[in-house]
Amino acid sequence: MSDKNFENLVTEYGRQVLHTAVRVLGDVNLANDVHQEVFLSIWRRWPNFNGDTRWPAYLYRATVRKALEVARKTDRHRQECPEERDCDDRRPDGDMRADELQTKLVAALAKLPAHQADAFVLLRLEGLATTEVAAILGCSPQTVRVHLHRALKKLSHELRPCLG
Repeated sequence: MSDKNFENLVTEYGRQVLHTAVRVLGDVNLANDVHQEVFLSIWRRWPNFNGDTRWPAYLYRATVRKALEVARKTDRHRQECPEERDCDDRRPDGDMRADELQTKLVAALAKLPAHQADAFVLLRLEGLATTEVAAILGCSPQTVRVHLHRALKKLSHELRPCLG
């Protein structure tokens, strides 16, 4: 495939990749990094792709996986360096609480098995239909529902202290 095809891929799906990364991470700067990493990874392997690649499915999965990888690294950094946390006392309490919840949700998502995290992100954050998610993940709609159920169970257990 040609360089022009790669440019077309970035043009056609770049916003989707960025949007998905922002929804997962809640941070535009980290999402931009994910966007670049996803397309850089594709570029490095560009000669290996053929015309049969289902780009929407591939990009959703690649973006979610990379975003969760970034979330795990970011969470580890926050745990190792708590004094470097952004604490802005000028923000209203509601904004700060929402940011904290987003951070904890991302950390909890990063702990889930990949198929459960994928199902949660694609169904609940991206708003895709179960049949669309099943096509992306290469499984049945029933399997997607099982993955979502397990993800919700684990997330509710993990986030219960934050919501109480």
